[in-house]
Amino acid sequence: MTSHETDEIGYPLDPELRALEFHLGDLAAKYRMHKYSAQKVIKEYHATLTKLYQLGWDAALDVESELPDELMPEEYLKRNSSSAE
Repeated sequence: MTSHETDEIGYPLDPELRALEFHLGDLAAKYRMHKYSAQKVIKEYHATLTKLYQLGWDAALDVESELPDELMPEEYLKRNSSSAE
């Protein structure tokens, strides 16, 4: 369940939330392709997820938009316990 309005396939209607959610997917893909710059990508990923939470976003991401569980922010794992299993 989300705390914001979504379209019929689950993406946020709010353009800023939608853009940030898509940005997380791009960062996750970048991490998988360029592990040599992983720390920079992980830091930006965490900052983007924090911004989403500050804007009221509260949803689960597609697995393709997640980093490996050990690199996901603790807050995300707490909110989405099924992702941590």
